Amino acid sequence: MHTIRLAILGFCLFGISACNSDTDIQIDNNRLTTTLPETIRQVARLGTVTLELRVTVNDGVARQRTIPNDIPDIVEVVANVPADQTNNIKIEWLAVEQGQRILLAEFSTVTGPNQENLFVSGYIDEGERFDFDGDGIFNLQEARENRNLLGEYDLEVPLQTSFLGARTELVQGGADSDTSGTELPQDEITKFSLRHDGTNMYLYVCGQDEVLWLDGFENNANGYWHDDAVFLYLDGGDSDNSGYDGIDDFQFAFLRSTGEKIVSKGGNNQFCPNGDCVTHDFNDPSRSSQCIYELEVTMPLADLNITPGTDVGFDLEITDDDDGGLREGSSGFIGFDDQSDLDPSTFGKITLR
Repeated sequence: MHTIRLAILGFCLFGISACNSDTDIQIDNNRLTTTLPETIRQVARLGTVTLELRVTVNDGVARQRTIPNDIPDIVEVVANVPADQTNNIKIEWLAVEQGQRILLAEFSTVTGPNQENLFVSGYIDEGERFDFDGDGIFNLQEARENRNLLGEYDLEVPLQTSFLGARTELVQGGADSDTSGTELPQDEITKFSLRHDGTNMYLYVCGQDEVLWLDGFENNANGYWHDDAVFLYLDGGDSDNSGYDGIDDFQFAFLRSTGEKIVSKGGNNQFCPNGDCVTHDFNDPSRSSQCIYELEVTMPLADLNITPGTDVGFDLEITDDDDGGLREGSSGFIGFDDQSDLDPSTFGKITLR
């Protein structure tokens, strides 16, 4: 049996990208409104870190407020902005992690007397003071990618095994006989990351599959596993049974072409019936120039029989179809002999700390 043990620590966060977009503010009778940059909104929607907006007028903090997950595009802040004078205004977006405020992005502007409308092109989110933990990754990028802003336990994991049929195998493993045998150009290596917050475990996949294909699922000729899909395997209690136990062993398929989730195995489990507790989202690839696609999966720990401090069976596999019909190959995190589909005891092991 081949296993790799992976420690996932609370708020061990991961992923891709940075930001720059137009921002504008308006001042009307001491009431300041500002648009929320798209990347800040993306971080807010993740809901994994507390965000704050701080407005400084003439070097004094005029207002500081929390940014909720469902924040609208326009943010209103009641602040003392004297109308009859020139004012130096700074707007900062902050993340709060373990009681510390970390600057993600900011812009500054100067208003003239009685000036109401201001349009500011872009904002600053890069530079040494935007790298709180000194790890070479800007704070905004870390927040967007679900990384740890305080520098510990960052984890980005390449898929370690390849069952590529006619393609060259990257690491130890047997060829996958369930492939077309067609030799096509190799995609870049897909990477994934994991973290947990004591309530949920989060999976993030930065996919690199250039060609999206769907035919097996629609035509029911070869099955959806021959199309482009991400497969997630879980054994919450890590019972290491050789077959799916009907308790907490799951195989989920996330189809790129339709965006849907299929519970391939484990739908009748005692834990998380029908797999309904697991939610996911395929993100717009325009949000990150480094990924062809992004997948985020949320897994509630208690509902899946996962307890921090104990082992969890975990595996990940991606199937790749570039020309229809049989898939050209598949790659996985553990499952060196591509047995996760049949045997949960071949899953890797992770430990939530």
